[in-house]
Parts: sequence; C-alpha cells; structure tokens
Amino acid sequence: MRKTLQKSVSVSGVGLHTGVPSTMTFNPAENGISFLRTDIPGAEPIAALAANVSSTLRGTNLKNATAEVWTVEHVLSALNALGITDVLVEMDGPEPPIMDGSSLLFAKAVQEAGIKELENNRPTLKINRKITYSSGNISYSAEPADKLTLSFEYIHNHPLVGRQTYTLELTPENYLNQIAPARTFGFEEELEFLKKHGLAKGGSLENAVVVGKDKFLNELRFPDELVRHKILDLVGDLSLTAQNLPPLKIVCSCGGHKHNVIFAKLLLENSEDK
Repeated sequence: MRKTLQKSVSVSGVGLHTGVPSTMTFNPAENGISFLRTDIPGAEPIAALAANVSSTLRGTNLKNATAEVWTVEHVLSALNALGITDVLVEMDGPEPPIMDGSSLLFAKAVQEAGIKELENNRPTLKINRKITYSSGNISYSAEPADKLTLSFEYIHNHPLVGRQTYTLELTPENYLNQIAPARTFGFEEELEFLKKHGLAKGGSLENAVVVGKDKFLNELRFPDELVRHKILDLVGDLSLTAQNLPPLKIVCSCGGHKHNVIFAKLLLENSEDK
C-alpha cells in the first residue's frame, strides 16, 4: 500500500554543502514524493525521480524548470526505508538540514508524525533475472531472492579504512538500528578541496565523520560506520525509481551517488512491466 504521514512535522538546521540554514517540513500528500522550495516565488514541486537528478557531486541533487534542491539522499533514504511513498517536503532553503549527518533524525520525525496508509498500491519493480552494471572497479548487481538484502563493499586506500563490507536484510527495524545512525564522512585531506569548490560549508565534527591522517577525528558509532553510510545513501538513491523494491539480492562494490542513480535507472529499464 502507498503510505503518507498523519500530520506535518518539521526539522531545522544548516545544509551540509551550502551551509545555508533551512527548515524542512514533511507534509501528507497523495502524489508521490516531491520537494518544494518555499523560498522561491512560483517554484513548483520537484518530483523525486531519477529523471530529475541534476548532479551527483558529493550528493544527489534534483531539479525542475523552476527550482533545485541539493543533497536529498538522506531524506529519501529515511522515507524509503520506512515505506513512505507520498510526502511533500517543503524547504525554505536550497538543501535539507544535515542534522547529525545521518538519517536517524529524519526517520524519527517521520515516526513522530505517524504513518497513514492510502487506498491504492504503489507499483513494484518486476525484476525476473539478474541485472548487472559495472564501470571500472565499480559494480552492481540485483537478482530475485526470497527477501530484500543489500550488500556493500567499500574500499579506500587510507590505512584506517581499507576494505569494509556490510550486508543486511532491509526492513524498517534493521534500517533504524543498523543503518540510520551512520553518518556521512570525509577525509581531512579533502577538506581544502571541498571548500574551494563551494562544498562542505556546513560540515563539522558535529555532523560528519572525519578521517584524519592517522586517526578518526571523532568517535565512531560503529567500527564500520563508513560502509553503513554507503548503504544509507544507496537506499536513498534507489528510491528514485519511485517504485517498491521487490525481494532482491542487491550487491554493490565501490559505488557512489552517480552510479547509484545509473543503477536505479537500469532497474527501471529492466522492470518486466515496461
């Protein structure tokens, strides 16, 4: 069944990349997930669809002819994992508040608002064979299974990271306990580059894990928090199919926003009802 919220709920903070303060309000809706820039006169809602992705540089941005929203993957991740299919997300700035760098506070806001079932069903992807995608050392696959599981392998040459892997069955409970608290992360050596390119203006040790030269600059929530956050991002980006994921075994190695979105489009293209 399609699901929305019982009432509106708001959160506030600064955007990760823009550093601009914003208040974001989740509102009940019945026409899918969309984002509305209330600070732009005449702006129209931007549907959360893979076709509307405008950039995947350090986040997933969406755009239509009237407005753009930045870094929406954490919001979409929480909504997707909790089964929310219909919500109007109003924002009075260009980017959702980063909060603590995870999706946990968004998920808690949704739970606070309450979930309401709508009368009709949402389409489900029909994947009847193994779908694969690769680009260099990056690979994805999805194949029919008894339950929906996600496996991710994150590899980095930094000695504190190396190779991290994580697998889970994607259920609301598993997501809330194992994935939602995992924060976004970056490397200390990248910070100057990011700032020069107008990114991470709102980033701090309060909302991101920072990997230093020989130590983490803040305390980890999980020993493998980085790969768990990669799964968090993947759950958000896969929601851009705007369809339910059926029982699948999804495996990813070294993916990121750009390739998550490509893979989401590939799943749509290979759904048997198209």
